[in-house]
Amino acid sequence: MAVSNIVLNIITKGADLAKRQLDGIGKSGDKSSKGLGKFAKAMGSAVVAGALAMGKALTVATKNFIEFDDAMTQSLAIMNATEDQQRRMEQTARDVALSTTFSATQTAESFFFLASAGLDAEQQIQALPQVAKFAQAGMFDMATATDLATDAQSALGLTVSDAQQNLENLTRVTDVLVKANTLANASVQQFSESLTSKAGSALKVVNKDIEEGVAVLAVFADAGVKGAEGGEKLNQVLRDIPRATAKNGDEFRKLGLEMFDAEGNMKNVADIVEELDRVLAPMSDEL
Repeated sequence: MAVSNIVLNIITKGADLAKRQLDGIGKSGDKSSKGLGKFAKAMGSAVVAGALAMGKALTVATKNFIEFDDAMTQSLAIMNATEDQQRRMEQTARDVALSTTFSATQTAESFFFLASAGLDAEQQIQALPQVAKFAQAGMFDMATATDLATDAQSALGLTVSDAQQNLENLTRVTDVLVKANTLANASVQQFSESLTSKAGSALKVVNKDIEEGVAVLAVFADAGVKGAEGGEKLNQVLRDIPRATAKNGDEFRKLGLEMFDAEGNMKNVADIVEELDRVLAPMSDEL
């Protein structure tokens, strides 16, 4: 017999017994006996209603547990995790569910997405809370959040084997993307798509950090150039500055244009634009 049925039988029998006893007390025939009888009936109804509610709650809890267990089983099936790691992953999934809008089943499923992105068990345990926060801030599901965050992190060359350092890099990436969303006319998803569409790898080639790159992407976004298109445009800028310097070095020097610092590193893109504006603005179209 199901647990909920056993509880219902015990409580119902107890209520019936209480009702009979109260009815016996009221044999004197006065008006109070009728009141006691009504009280007994009401008490019996309330107890039965409570038992039914308890049974329903038990059913829901059992269903949620089964769904959570299934999600964890599917996630763990594609990775090599020790028993200790499995217990910690389950606890992390529950903890994240308590502190976010996602259910325990959804957070358990997220381990599958993190594993698919190439993270090992330790990296996943560290990363899950941050990915959940990122998903809430960007208002998308955990699968989308995982793809956007880990793809951008990988494109920038910030994915590392050390779980703690990887978490710090992931947090940095997601924080910058969310901040850009609040400052410019583009979504978190569009900024992430820009980075994964050549911009991230281009920044890595010229040794630029995500903050500088996303700042340029924010300017592009406010001009209506967003997503993959913005990533392609930033890639062109970072690719063509060294080419132009190599091709027109003598002319650049005559004009006082310096694209690189004394150590040979490309200057901040904002400084380069400012220099170009200073030199080119006074010129005619023909010149």
